Amino acid sequence: MKSGKFWLAVLVGGVVANIIDGLVWDGLVWNLWLGPSYVMQNTTLFRQDTAVAWYIIGDFVATFVFVWVYDKVAGAFGTTVQDGAKAGLYLGILMSFPTFIFMSLMFNGFSYGLSWIMTIYSIIWYVILGTVVAAVMKKGAATAAA
Repeated sequence: MKSGKFWLAVLVGGVVANIIDGLVWDGLVWNLWLGPSYVMQNTTLFRQDTAVAWYIIGDFVATFVFVWVYDKVAGAFGTTVQDGAKAGLYLGILMSFPTFIFMSLMFNGFSYGLSWIMTIYSIIWYVILGTVVAAVMKKGAATAAA
């Protein structure tokens, strides 16, 4: 059974992840920058019929996996907010770098440039998530010790 601070980190991290994805990725990156190029000109690349709820759930699942891994490897990184950001950087590179580059090799219309945009965005996403998760888990640890 995981501790309360673990589940709180999943909850807070999931909310932050959804805010980042909703405001930054969907609002700014897609609507203002990439959307006109990729969605409007290449309607076969991205599905347009997926329910938003699946993206919200997906962010919570991704956050759960991140918190679970961070909880297992925190000893290698440390438990400060800076350590959480560093863990987010390393885990973001691990998850994103090869994945999105391979997508440009596997899928028609998924350009090499888009793969780098998604790689960099995802690494930043993980750094922010690592920072938030470390802050919540550290706060939980300090409260338990007090």
